[in-house]
Amino acid sequence: MSDLKITFLRSADVPAELHSQIDTVSSLAFQAVGDEDPQFKDITWANSEWLALGFVDDVLVSFFCMLKRQVSAGDELIWTAGVGGVATHPQWQKKGYASQLLRAAVPFMRDEIHAEFGLLICSDLVEPVYAGCGWQRVGSSFTFEQYPDGKVERRVIHTCVMVLPLTDRVWSAGEIDFRGLPW
Repeated sequence: MSDLKITFLRSADVPAELHSQIDTVSSLAFQAVGDEDPQFKDITWANSEWLALGFVDDVLVSFFCMLKRQVSAGDELIWTAGVGGVATHPQWQKKGYASQLLRAAVPFMRDEIHAEFGLLICSDLVEPVYAGCGWQRVGSSFTFEQYPDGKVERRVIHTCVMVLPLTDRVWSAGEIDFRGLPW
């Protein structure tokens, strides 16, 4: 395995050329996944605040997006580093790069984002990848908001919801509400 150079950038600081590479990797990675789950159709997603980027020989091979959000679990509010869009270029998949990137992001999520947990959603097929990096399944659905025609619409998606503890706090049981757009 080649050495992975890892960088964290604010989304606002990503140069146009790198945006193009990110779009290409994302398109190829998710195209390789196949048909999209119909419950994810026509959803407006939250904008990211940070990017975790993995390069091999100055070539972007893997990345994911992050944002800070206070979500609710049961009756408690919890600060999370929302992780989304985890993607690896198909030519570089199955080499452990996404796992390396996820592990390297732990201190960033804890010390820079100041989150108590990492939080992501994923299909059951890739749950073992995240579990291997210390993520724990805490639910099979979550509530979120959409804003069609300027009105708040609350929706539920049934999928794997996972957290990564970043502090000593214990995740609260109960319904998970993203309290805004999903990521």
